[in-house]
Amino acid sequence: MKKPKTSFIDHAYIRVRSGKGGDGAISFRREKFIPKGGPDGGNGGKGGDVIIKANKFLTTLQNFLFKKHFFAENGENGGPRLKHGKNGRDLVIEVPVGTVIIDRANDKVIGELNKDGDFLVVAKGGRGGRGNKAFTTSTERAPRYNELGEPAEEKDLELVLKILSDVGIVGLPNAGKSTFISKVSNARPEIAPYPFTTISPKIGVVKLDDLRSFVIADLPGLIKGAAKGKGMGNQFLSHIEKTKVIMILIDGSERKLIKNTYKTLLKELENYSPSLITKKRIVVINKIDTWKRKRTKEIKDFFDRVHEEVYFISALNSTNVNEVLELLYKLVQETHIEEVKAEEIKEIKLEKDKELIIEKVSDYTYKVSNKELERRVELTDLNKAGSVNELLRFFDKIGLEKRLKMHGIKEGDKVIIGSKSFIFKEG
Repeated sequence: MKKPKTSFIDHAYIRVRSGKGGDGAISFRREKFIPKGGPDGGNGGKGGDVIIKANKFLTTLQNFLFKKHFFAENGENGGPRLKHGKNGRDLVIEVPVGTVIIDRANDKVIGELNKDGDFLVVAKGGRGGRGNKAFTTSTERAPRYNELGEPAEEKDLELVLKILSDVGIVGLPNAGKSTFISKVSNARPEIAPYPFTTISPKIGVVKLDDLRSFVIADLPGLIKGAAKGKGMGNQFLSHIEKTKVIMILIDGSERKLIKNTYKTLLKELENYSPSLITKKRIVVINKIDTWKRKRTKEIKDFFDRVHEEVYFISALNSTNVNEVLELLYKLVQETHIEEVKAEEIKEIKLEKDKELIIEKVSDYTYKVSNKELERRVELTDLNKAGSVNELLRFFDKIGLEKRLKMHGIKEGDKVIIGSKSFIFKEG
């Protein structure tokens, strides 16, 4: 029985949620012969992370066609006798190498997984809250308050799979891309004499000899307006971004259309992303086996004027194909060397300043920003006096009141920290 074909799926939309941190416990020892047992509430467990990891054995995002929700395990609450709540298990989602992860809330790229084993924590599990034992001091020996666990993170993500190839073949439908890649590599795409034969990228390995090889991708045919989404449009243009070298393949069977075809392809690449025009590329005119007379001078003169290297081949008969492959390999190696050099001189980004940031948002309102401060405020149960007092002690520790006064705050003004607000009173 024939194995059913798998469609190439290169986009997916999923929702992920990390685990909530467990709450800390409020508990006191109650044992025989120990009349005054102290606090023994344990801390809550950490919630599980959601991790997306690249797996070289996956080639498509089809696993996300029907399963779209991925939730990590919550951390357990703390218990008596200093029992620490169990940490929630991390959830690992496997995707193909070359997957780009986008936060749909702001359309920002969170990261790219370009090597097997690369991973990214896309939703961090909430930290567990502290039990009342953690709040004991020399002056407060029996705290009756705890800390809540951090809430879970929930995100809507877009996964985009970009083909990681050295050379991408770009051309209009019926340019002969499938024939070319079947002749030069181990890829075996379907070949038929009608437009849009290729409906998904095909990848093959070109082996020049025992030591030299490169990966080539037959990208589905472009049409005019593809950059604006016409036809299969920008779904396929996105794959070209990851290729090192572009090979523009033009159908030479109708010589009068060669110049216009070249201009159309170049315009579509530029409209999608100006960076595509800066990639190394060559122009290849295919199907010269259909020519009765090989009048190449006029065509070569045109491409010389626009500073393009042009080659004339017959993919069907393998005419001049080896020459093109040698040049593509050379360009791939040059690009690789340039990328290594660029990586060596790349600046190292410093961590963001961790100090308190205070800004006056109106005449009587101040906003305070600091990751740890906002975390403590969110986890404080404002209905429990002991929990509030613990937060105020942290305010004193970081010198919050002093810093606010330096910015001109007056009694009765509002202070916003994270999602909560307070009325300022001088201590």
